[in-house]
Amino acid sequence: MIRNRVLSLAVRLVNRCAVRRGLDPERGASTVEWVIIAAVVFLLAITVGTKITSVVNEQLAKIK
Repeated sequence: MIRNRVLSLAVRLVNRCAVRRGLDPERGASTVEWVIIAAVVFLLAITVGTKITSVVNEQLAKIK
């Protein structure tokens, strides 16, 4: 929830700066979207990898 507010504030600030400079505020939107999607996928991969590693280590401990 806090991350959403911070992200929203950051987007508004970037848009204000772009408008003041006379730039199109939507110019880099697709790049930002891809960075956010990549970050979410990365975090999910880390979470799944950690869970799989813990399950494998538990089963390995049972075997020993």
